[in-house]
This record gives sequence, C-alpha cells and structure tokens, in this order.
Amino acid sequence: MREKVLKRIPLHKLMDLKIDYAFKQLFGIEKNKDITVVFLNAILQRTGRKRIKDISFSNIEVGGEYKDDKQSRLDLLVVTEANEWINIEIQFSNQYDMIKRTLYYWSGIYRGQLQKGESYKELNPVIAINILNFDLFNQTNQFHTIYHLYENKE
Repeated sequence: MREKVLKRIPLHKLMDLKIDYAFKQLFGIEKNKDITVVFLNAILQRTGRKRIKDISFSNIEVGGEYKDDKQSRLDLLVVTEANEWINIEIQFSNQYDMIKRTLYYWSGIYRGQLQKGESYKELNPVIAINILNFDLFNQTNQFHTIYHLYENKE
C-alpha cells in the first residue's frame, strides 16, 4: 500500500488569501462550497443544529436601481439554507470608510430582498463579515468581534 505524502510548500510560494482574487478562488466558487460552509460556521461560531449545512452563491452586484445610483461589487455573497444572506468582505488596507461601507452594503442587501407588494415580515437576516488586515476599533483588543448593530460582549 502506497501512502500519500503531503509535500511541504514554503509559505512564500502560497497565494496570499488577503488578496481579493485568491480569497474568491478559494471561498467564492461552487466547487469549494464545502470549504466556505466550514469557514462560515467557524466565523459565526455555529455548531449543532444551528450550523450552516448548505449555501448558494448570489450575484455580487448591488445598487444601480437608477441611472445615477452608486453601484458596488461585493467580494462574496451567499445565501444559507435558512435564507440568511451573508456578505463577506476582505480589506487589506484601511481606506477609513469600512464602517459606513459595511452598513451601506448590509442595508442594500437587506432592502433588496423585497419586491413590490411583499410584506416586511418576508425579510431575512443579513450578516456582514469583514476580514480586515487592520484594526477597525481601538476600543477593544479582541481579534474576533460580533455585532448586532451593537457589539455582543462590550
């Protein structure tokens, strides 16, 4: 029986996942859906019956309902089997607009769920995940923070 040997690859030869393209190639394509599900469960700390089991990838173009509207291209947008919409953004450098940008994307996805005549009861949760290579808040030293338009722990 022949054992499969894992080859050690030096880190400098691996693709940097902080680059949008590399991140999207690993987490944003159908053939790697299982990796994305595991990643989301880890980030959202989902276990047991609450864990995500399946996702579908959604259109990453938002905005532009009218000619002069701002259009945005999301890094990754998925929908869970429970109809939760999850936007994942990766930002390498601080552009000093991340809070407003996050709320803008989040609100656009939330608002975009309804069609004319539908009830607000039909709205599903929208989750924004930001993976940042800089400190956004200096009020906390936590590596991983969770907010519900307010922070969970502080």
